[in-house]
Amino acid sequence: MTVNLGSRRVLAASSVSLIVLCWASAAVAQDAAQMTPQAQQQDASQDQVPGRVTEPATSDDIIVTATKRSESLSKVPISITAFSQENMDSRGIRDIRDVVAQTPGLDISRGAGGSGSQTRFIIRGIDSNAGAATSAIYIDDTPIQTRNSSLNYNGTTIPFIFDVERVEVLRGPQGTLFGASAQGGAVRFITPTPSLTQYSAYGRAAVNVVDGGGTGYEAGAALGGPIVNDVLGFRASVYRRYNAGWIDRQSWLDPNDRKENANSDQTFVARGSLLFRPTDWLSIAPSVTYQELKFDDRADLWTRCPASTGSPGSTGTLNPCPLGASDPQNGKFLSYSPVAQPSTDRFVLPSLKVVGEWGSTSVTSVTSLFRRHVTDLNDATYINARNYFGNAYLFPITPTVPRTIGTQNPDTHQRLFAQELRISGGESDALIRYTAGLYYSRSSVETSLPITLPTYSALYLYRFGRTPEQAGIPPRVGDAIYFGNEYTTEQEIAAFANVDFRVTNRLTATIGGRYSRNKLDFDVTERGVSYPPLGISRYQGQQRSHPFLPKASLSFQATRDTLYYATYSEGFRTGGVNRALPDVCQAEAQQLGLNARDFSPDKTKSYEIGSKGRVLGGTLSYEASAYYVQWQNIQQQLRLQCLFALVQNTAEATSKGFDLNLTLRPSRSLTVGFGVGYVDAKYDQTILIGTAPQVLADQTLGATPWTVNSNVEYRFHVGRQEAFVRAQYNLKSVNKGLFLFQEPTATTYDPTRIYPNDFRSLDLRAGVDVGQVNVSVYAENVLNDNGYLVNAPTYVRGPLWRGAAARPRTIGLQLIARY
Repeated sequence: MTVNLGSRRVLAASSVSLIVLCWASAAVAQDAAQMTPQAQQQDASQDQVPGRVTEPATSDDIIVTATKRSESLSKVPISITAFSQENMDSRGIRDIRDVVAQTPGLDISRGAGGSGSQTRFIIRGIDSNAGAATSAIYIDDTPIQTRNSSLNYNGTTIPFIFDVERVEVLRGPQGTLFGASAQGGAVRFITPTPSLTQYSAYGRAAVNVVDGGGTGYEAGAALGGPIVNDVLGFRASVYRRYNAGWIDRQSWLDPNDRKENANSDQTFVARGSLLFRPTDWLSIAPSVTYQELKFDDRADLWTRCPASTGSPGSTGTLNPCPLGASDPQNGKFLSYSPVAQPSTDRFVLPSLKVVGEWGSTSVTSVTSLFRRHVTDLNDATYINARNYFGNAYLFPITPTVPRTIGTQNPDTHQRLFAQELRISGGESDALIRYTAGLYYSRSSVETSLPITLPTYSALYLYRFGRTPEQAGIPPRVGDAIYFGNEYTTEQEIAAFANVDFRVTNRLTATIGGRYSRNKLDFDVTERGVSYPPLGISRYQGQQRSHPFLPKASLSFQATRDTLYYATYSEGFRTGGVNRALPDVCQAEAQQLGLNARDFSPDKTKSYEIGSKGRVLGGTLSYEASAYYVQWQNIQQQLRLQCLFALVQNTAEATSKGFDLNLTLRPSRSLTVGFGVGYVDAKYDQTILIGTAPQVLADQTLGATPWTVNSNVEYRFHVGRQEAFVRAQYNLKSVNKGLFLFQEPTATTYDPTRIYPNDFRSLDLRAGVDVGQVNVSVYAENVLNDNGYLVNAPTYVRGPLWRGAAARPRTIGLQLIARY
C-alpha cells in the first residue's frame, strides 16, 4: 500500500506560498513606481576583508558570504537561513539539532542507536547513505564533510556553536562555488575575525536538569582585541559542555552491570586566531580550531523485546529485557546492551587566510588542513553473531558458553588539505561584478574495522557439531572473526567563476560555472571467516570524473525592499568503488547482472523561484521559495540475499516543495516569527533484483515532509533593565512512505513495522539584563513530548526493536555576558 500526503495538501500548500508572493507584490507596487536607481541596496560588494565591519542594510539584517562576497541576506538571490550569534542566543540555539529544528528544508539522519558523530545532513530531501556526502559542511572556507565508504559509517562531524559569528544554511545545489557534495545545499559555520581597533569579550555559562536524568552544564569564554592598534589583533575562545544522560543501561547478560543516565557526552572546543594588517591593502589571518567530543554511551533504546529465550539445549531461559521495554511517553528509557558503547570524535583545523585589496578588487587565498580521528566501540552481539549463527542466536546463551559478547571497534582517520585562490571585483552598482578562482583539495579516509567474538569456535561447534577448522573455515587472527582496512583518497582540481551582469537598474543576470577534475583511489583489504578458502580479500580501484556545474539566475529588485529571483543550478557527487564480495555472493551478483566493481557519479538539477522583502512599512518581512529538483543516476545501496550490499547507480528521483519564513514586528516590543517548509522527494522508477524490488516508483527518499517553526518574543523593562519572554514551537512531521518495507514483494517487507512519531517541541525562555550580563531561565520540550523518532526491528520481522527519542523536558539557568 502506498501512503501519500495527497495532491490536495500539496496544491493547498503551494497555493499558500503563491498567495503570499502575490500579496507582497501588490503591497509594494506603489513603492515600486517611485523607486530610483539611487534607492537601491548599497550592500558590500567585495570579498569580505578580515577585520573590516560592513553594516547591514537594516538593523535586523545579516551580512552573509554565501556568494563568496559580503552581501546583505535580504539581497542575495539564494534561499538562505542565517543565524547570528546574538540571534542564536535569543532562540536558545546551542547545537546543530537546534538549528535543524528551526530551519525549513533542513534535516539530519536519525538512525536507531546512533552516536552524535553518525550524522548526515538532508537538505530539500536529497540524502543517501551510500557514497559521498550529499550536503557540504564548511567551517569558514574549509569543507569538512566525509564520504560514506565501505567501512566508514561515522558520517560528518559537526562544529559546536560557541563564539560563532553566524551559521548559514544554503538550500539548493551549490556546486558552482562549493564543489562536489553540495547537491542538496551547504551548511556553513563562520567564525569571528579579530578586531584591530577595540576589545570585546563574550561568555556563556549554564546549568540544566533533564527530567528523569542527570544534571548538565556548559561554560565558555571568548576574548579579542588589538595587540597593536590597526596592525595586529587576536581572538581566543575556550568552551566546555557536559550533556547529561537520561537512558539507563542494564546488561542483559549481567544483572550487576547497570548504569543510570548512561548516554551522557562532553565536548571541549578551543580556538585561536590572529589578524595582521601590515599595510592598508594586505590582511593575514591565521587560525586554529580544536574540538573533542566524547560519548559515554549510545542513545540507544530497546523498544520491543522478544519473549524469554535461550539457545536450543540450554538448561534454562533468559529474559533479555528484565525491566521491560522502553516507554518514553511514561519516562522509561532503557537499553540492555551487554557493554557500554563509547565513542570519541576529535579534530584540529589550522588555516591561513590572506586578502589583498585594491579599490573594488580583492584577491583571497585560503589554505587549510583538516585532521579528524574517530574511535568507537559498538555492541555487535545481536547483529554479527546472529548473521553467523542464525536467528536462534539473537541472544546466544549455550550450556558451554555462558557469556557471549561480540564487539565492533572502528578506528577512522580523516585528513583534508584544501587551497583556494579567488579574485573578486566590481562595486555594488557596477555593470559587472565577478568572483573567479582556482581550487585544489586532497582528502583521505583510512578506517580499520575489527569485529571480535572470543567464543566463535565454541559457538560454531555447538551450532554445527564440528569445529571451524574441520569445516574449512579460514583461521582467525586472535579473537577477530573479521578485520577490514580501507584507504580512500580523493583529489579535486577546479576552476570556477560567478559573474553578475546589471542588465538594468533593477534587473541582474548571474552566470556561473565550475569545471573540475576529480580522482578517487580506493584500496580495501578484508580478512575473516566469510572469505574462504584463504580468509583474505583485497580490492583496489580508481575512478576519474570531469564534471562541469553551471548556474544561471535572474534577480529583479522591484523596490529597495523587494527582490524576486529565478535560478537554475546543478550539484555533483563523485562515484566510488565497491569492496570485493565474498565468494558466496559472486554468483548471485553475476546472475543479476550487477557491476560489483564501481559506481558512477550522480547529479542534481534544480529549478527555483523565490522572493524576499519587507512590506507594511517594514512591519512584515518574508522569504519564500519554491523548487523542483531532479536527481539523476542515484548511487543506491542494494542488499543481496547473501546479506552483503553493493552500491550501484539505480533510479532517478524528484524532489519538490517550498520554504516560507515570515517575521512580523507590530511594535518595538513584540516579534512574531513563522516558518514552514514542505518536501516531497520520491523515486521515479522501480528497480528489481530478480523479482524483488530494491527501489519502487513513488518510494520516498525519507525526508521529513513538513517542517513548522513559530516563535513569539516580547521585550519590556524591569526598572531600567531590559527583559524578555519568548516561546518557540517546532514541528517535524513523520514520513509515512511509500517505504520498501510496505511492499509485499520486497525481501524487506515487514507488516509489523509502525511509524515513529512527529517531532514536536515547545520551548520557553525568559530573561533580564543585569548590567552587561543577561540572566535567563529556560525550559525545553516543556510538554515532555517523547514519542519515538526512530523505532524499528534489528532485522526484518525480528523480535528485537531499537529506537531513539527526543531528550525529555530540560530546565536550566543561563548567563550570557558581552563586553
